[in-house]
Order: sequence, then structure tokens, then C-alpha cells
Amino acid sequence: MNIDKFTERSQGFIQSARGVAERNDNQFLTPEHLLKVLLDDNEGLCAGLIKNAGGDPKKAKKDVAAAIDKLPKVSGNSVECYPNQQFGKVMSQAEEISEKAGDEYVTVERMLLAMLIVPDTEVHRILTDCGLTAMTLNKAIEDLRQGRKATTANAEG
Repeated sequence: MNIDKFTERSQGFIQSARGVAERNDNQFLTPEHLLKVLLDDNEGLCAGLIKNAGGDPKKAKKDVAAAIDKLPKVSGNSVECYPNQQFGKVMSQAEEISEKAGDEYVTVERMLLAMLIVPDTEVHRILTDCGLTAMTLNKAIEDLRQGRKATTANAEG
């Protein structure tokens, strides 16, 4: 994962996800942590995309909270957390999706789409269980973007 290829907003969500993992005493940063911060966002971008794609963002939010509660916890004075393999796969997929779409930077919505596309992950299950498909989510993203490309680090600003 090349963090420089992610927009400033995406980088902020990744940092927030790390904070969620640390507060929950999780040793590994997982896609579940990232999905939680995306769904908790005050601007509601991802929740709105899920809704526009025919999914249920409230169910996704409830299910991701339950999934985080089930993650292994470690104890000690300070928990250092590292991205797990699934997190790496999702971020690589997000970079690939962005590149194929003609974006120079990975945006928040591309990270959400990557979580849905990477199979055999808990976030994939959560997003499909709330009613999403890659096709419907991609359409909602394209409707939002209206042909605009992410060509700067603050493209979402």
C-alpha cells in the first residue's frame, strides 16, 4: 500500500481506523475498523452511498460494531496495532479500482467498493448482508462522481 496514493481524507479515515483498533485493544488494524469509521462519518458519504445503492447502512453499522467486539484483544500499557493481511488486500484492491477508473488518488468511496469486492472478509459479508452488490455500489459512486476524477490529494474537498 502506497499511502501517498490516497487522498488526504482517505488517509484521515485510515488513521481514525487505527485509533478505533487501539481503543478496542486490537493488535491488528482490520477492514472492520475502517468500515466503522466510514459509517460513523458525520458527513455520511458512505452511509449515503450504501443507501443509494439499495443497502441498509444502519444494519451495516450494527453488524460492523458486533464484528469489532468479537476481534481478539490484547492487554498492556500501550497497544501497537499493525494492518492485518485482509486490510492490505482491501487497500491494494482500492488502489487497483482507482487506477482502472482513471483516478490518480484513492478516494473514500473507492475504499468502500474495495471492501465489498475483496472476497472472504468479514466486511464483504457485512456489506453483502446489508443488501449491496458491487454493481449497485459502483453505480451509486458513478452517480455521485458525475465523471469527475480524483487528480489531487484533496480531490474530495
